Amino acid sequence: MALRSASCALVLLAAVACDDADAPRPVRELEAPPPAGAPLRPLSTRDAPARDTRPVATRPLPPEDPDPAEPAITDLARLARYVFREMRVARGACPFVNPLHDRLAFAFHVEVTGGHMREVHLAWAAVHAGGEPEPLETPPPELTAYTDCLAPRLEAVRMSPAPADGAYQPEYSYPGHRPAP
Repeated sequence: MALRSASCALVLLAAVACDDADAPRPVRELEAPPPAGAPLRPLSTRDAPARDTRPVATRPLPPEDPDPAEPAITDLARLARYVFREMRVARGACPFVNPLHDRLAFAFHVEVTGGHMREVHLAWAAVHAGGEPEPLETPPPELTAYTDCLAPRLEAVRMSPAPADGAYQPEYSYPGHRPAP
């Protein structure tokens, strides 16, 4: 009887220690891209592609780049799309990995004049440590260096169609970096 209760306890302990999140995920074979114009099927969590481990600079850009020329979007959304596109294009020259354990949110301050971005700098940074974002008094040096690297590239972008002249603060976020156990 003692052996049976000990084995039941062992099975219960193993069930609690291992959940579905710990289970290894199968690696799918790469499929040929669907023909142009074919509807895309959504991926379930079970057949999501494996994480790309190639260096950031050598990864291809995903095809879902938001179009800044899309009609009927706000000027802030249009500017945010130009900035996002340049962030992705410049990821080899201006790499950024969130050094924090929690999600990092930040905004650039951008002055737009005549279809060009001017006076690009970091407006604010905050960390999402579970609940509401907590503003950071001093942004991580990696984020400051990233902004300094990206600013001249953004200022060189010619926006057409361009958002109206004025000041904008497009917001972005990066997931937290959890060290491997």
